[in-house]
Amino acid sequence: MSKKLDYGFLLRKASISVVKEIIEQIATEGLYKKQHIYITFALNHPNVKISKLLRDEYDDEMTIVLQYEFWDLIVDDFGFSVSLAFEHSDETIYIPFASMISVSDPSEDFNLEFTPDFSDIDPKTAKVDETSSGRSSKIISLDIFRKGK
Repeated sequence: MSKKLDYGFLLRKASISVVKEIIEQIATEGLYKKQHIYITFALNHPNVKISKLLRDEYDDEMTIVLQYEFWDLIVDDFGFSVSLAFEHSDETIYIPFASMISVSDPSEDFNLEFTPDFSDIDPKTAKVDETSSGRSSKIISLDIFRKGK
């Protein structure tokens, strides 16, 4: 006898595949005209790689905008890394697909919502920041940090 279909798992897998394809296309072809991609992710996911300075600046989640000032966008099977210009410095961050909360392109009225997935994390090695309370998000608009301004 076959097992019950897990529709939630199948939809998440398909949605991550769409996001991966979007980011791969941006990495190879860039963005079209006024497109800009907002990516919100859970900072407390242990596979997120980000500087302590940025991690301390934001609470539970962070939103980046891929529009102007980004480079070295590299996609792998589990996530992607990107270098961005922030007010204090240039930073390279790694965002696992499992940490994503949402991906949207307001110029195309496109939005995908996710629940971060911590199921594949080894509890012995997981480092979750338990000092933050409440859910807060800050959106970083990268245009104001453009070099040459």
